[in-house]
Amino acid sequence: MMNNKLFIRVIALIMAFAMIMAMAGCAKEPEETKPKALPDSLYTVKVINQAGKGMDKCAVEVFTDASKTTRLFKGITNKDGEIVFSAPVSGDYVAVLSKVPQFYQMETQYAITGGTTNIALKVGVMDEYVMENLKFSLGDPMMDFTVTLPDLSEVVLSELLKDKKAVVLNFWYKNCPPCCGEFPYIQEGFEQVSDDVSVLALNPVDAAADVAKFQADNGYSFTMSKCDIRWEKMLDIKGYPTTVVIDRFGYICLIHTGGLENTQEFLDMVNYFTGDDYEQKFFKSLGQIPKAD
Repeated sequence: MMNNKLFIRVIALIMAFAMIMAMAGCAKEPEETKPKALPDSLYTVKVINQAGKGMDKCAVEVFTDASKTTRLFKGITNKDGEIVFSAPVSGDYVAVLSKVPQFYQMETQYAITGGTTNIALKVGVMDEYVMENLKFSLGDPMMDFTVTLPDLSEVVLSELLKDKKAVVLNFWYKNCPPCCGEFPYIQEGFEQVSDDVSVLALNPVDAAADVAKFQADNGYSFTMSKCDIRWEKMLDIKGYPTTVVIDRFGYICLIHTGGLENTQEFLDMVNYFTGDDYEQKFFKSLGQIPKAD
């Protein structure tokens, strides 16, 4: 028979082993470490024009990356030119635009950088290959264009707007009495405001040599040039002279048919568009333009 001391030792070992096993059974297995999912972030895409104003009703599609295989979001810009979407943080998203007003140029895609991405659109360049189908109206952005002068030098609209607050287009021809009658008023006014305004007197009727001779004979210092007859159709010119004002942002803000009656009319027109407190508005005639107090 097992003596008492041996029996007690055996029982003690059995109990110790049982306790060890019980403790081992209660121990938790280590949990698998999983990366925490990043919360979604809000993204804003804003489409703006050359005046810095938001462009509404533009379609914006957002894709997960430049391959454009997976679309993440599609929306229409609001009155401020914005769309907002929520998505995981990523530096690879790209936006694709459509339903953009005519005259504007678009890239195939735009990288979305950070919380807010501004997409600034610029107008295209007008040349003889696109003139045939163009039609501009009051309130439209004017496409960039080049006028070739009699001495073969060139005047470019975008270059003028870098330094000037407005560009006045005056459409005329030499056998038009109201056209010739208003030129002295334009000349007198231009001499006072030439630092802020460019005047381009464009003639779609007469030959370039006749335009150059007319300017030399009368000593006018503003720009006079022959232009393509298609300008009549593009701006829907119904009579001569017609005055078109392009403001500092590149928009057609006045289309007026009829001659000026005095120099002050020219100055009132120009002073509105060159004022420090200029607010963009669109006018169908000179009489609608507010006069300075």
